[in-house]
Amino acid sequence: MMYLDCFVGTMKSTFGIDVKKDDIGYEAYDFFHEEVDDLLIPAEHLEKLPDPLLIEALSYVDDVGYEWIACYVLDKKTKKKLYEVWIRNGEQISCEMYVD
Repeated sequence: MMYLDCFVGTMKSTFGIDVKKDDIGYEAYDFFHEEVDDLLIPAEHLEKLPDPLLIEALSYVDDVGYEWIACYVLDKKTKKKLYEVWIRNGEQISCEMYVD
């Protein structure tokens, strides 16, 4: 869970929600481009990312019942963050590309 602290920090600084690390779910998967939904990563962003993708996903359900998910696309060798997307209740609320 490489980006656990990043998730907790963003939830606090950007969304004003205190999250305990023990309350966060974690999954990591490899996906080929054709398996990735455009809602998660738009096609114009996907073409700049490696194929297959290593995606780390962290999730949290807040006190109101909102589900928060942050997905980090990582370089397989260096684990450097290449792309980040935030989803709340199934809707993308932000994304950031870290490669050209």
